[in-house]
Amino acid sequence: MTGARHADAGSAGLILERAGPWTLLIVAAALRLPRLAIRPLHHDEGSNVIFLLRLVREGSYHYDATNYHGPLLYFLSAVPITLFGATTVMLRVVPALLGSLTAALPWLLRREIGGVGALASGLLIATSPSLVYYSRDNIHEIYLVFLTLLLISALVRGMRSGKSAWLLVAGAAAGGVLATKETACLTFLAIGAGLFVSRGGGLPRPRRAAVAGFAIAACAVAVVLYSDLFSDISGLIRPFQALRVWGERGLHADGHGKPWWYFLGILGRDEPAILGSAVVGCAAAVRRRCRFGLLLVGWSVAILLVYSCIPYKTPWLVLNMVLPLALVSGVAFEAGARGAPSSGDARPLRLRRWAAMLLLGSVALLSARRAFILSFVRYDDDRASAIVYVQTRRNALRLVARVEAYARQDSRGKAVPIDILSPDYLPLNWYLRDFSEVSYFGVVIEHPQAPLVIVRGDDADRVAGMLGSGYLRQSYALRPGVDLVLFLLNPEAPQTAP
Repeated sequence: MTGARHADAGSAGLILERAGPWTLLIVAAALRLPRLAIRPLHHDEGSNVIFLLRLVREGSYHYDATNYHGPLLYFLSAVPITLFGATTVMLRVVPALLGSLTAALPWLLRREIGGVGALASGLLIATSPSLVYYSRDNIHEIYLVFLTLLLISALVRGMRSGKSAWLLVAGAAAGGVLATKETACLTFLAIGAGLFVSRGGGLPRPRRAAVAGFAIAACAVAVVLYSDLFSDISGLIRPFQALRVWGERGLHADGHGKPWWYFLGILGRDEPAILGSAVVGCAAAVRRRCRFGLLLVGWSVAILLVYSCIPYKTPWLVLNMVLPLALVSGVAFEAGARGAPSSGDARPLRLRRWAAMLLLGSVALLSARRAFILSFVRYDDDRASAIVYVQTRRNALRLVARVEAYARQDSRGKAVPIDILSPDYLPLNWYLRDFSEVSYFGVVIEHPQAPLVIVRGDDADRVAGMLGSGYLRQSYALRPGVDLVLFLLNPEAPQTAP
């Protein structure tokens, strides 16, 4: 009987070993890849496509330290657009794929947090409402999260195995983190805090040659990207300038000031499974004196404290907290599956494992339901969640559809002139990318004459007086607090002087 039980356990372990990462990948992809174009682009995506389209069309990129983040997003996003065309799906497919791969990466840490722990961490990442939501648009945060976890996973595997290839991957990931966003320094600071409190996380010291390879790989990736493939060497200076710019912005908030408990509120409402499990995981790591678990705890606490203390807060920053908390959650489920060491607990290991898996499946199902509602149903409803933040309304796509319908009826087609007189127009630049005669004035001009004119709602009456009675007038919500009015020249209406 004992041999049979061991055989059953071995078979179950083998199945988990082979199916685990694929299961995580499939679940994550099922929530991230379908209907990528359903949600209108966010304002920040509209900013990003300015650089992205310039890179695709002109073959050049120059890092702007004053208002935009690192180059990695643009170079990776340019690949599918160059190969398959500029569509919204191709724009968002890279972050969706990276978000899906993020869910499978905890499997590389199964020696440190256990098989059940790795499965739990991956499943919570796969179904996380915030990670799913932001994997479905193209902003920098999901790149940062993926590369951070790749860095940790490859670094641990390299230090455990002594294989230099893993450390080179970790170095490349570190370089990618640096080339993604200026907040990379906060990520490294928090991981360093975790290493400090855990006294190295129980990991062996790497050889000097391996450390050198790690550093060379990190520098190579960052230098290649920031210099635009060595064509703009001055780009290597701008990241250091950006630290000052973004430091000042973080302290002054620039209209995005939030209370210190802002991220705790998001975690409590949208990520209760991860937050609750992480609290249990913290206690389990301390009780068991698990040094790698303490590394994760130190990282989680440090990153939460740092971002909570900075006045400037946007909801996608919570992803930097969700990631380590999900890994700590894995410690909790592993502890639950195995029971306390030397506890004298007579309950069968199989029963504890099934109970842990049943609980994991239940909370993951609830998280997946929340993720589905936010990403596929209420994706532009800021009442649904704080992560729906100044999101472009679905009504804006009706404006785009009306412009396209007008162009189909006009003999000039997509060469029909369009005057945009509103300072708030992003992400219309993406949706109007194929129109060749779009003028982005950003302010009301004296004599607009284009057959299509777009203005802010509060300027609509003034512009209507300039255009005269020959224009149709239609209103659309762009995002919370911003309405746009589209004026369309009616060729059948008698033209009167304004």
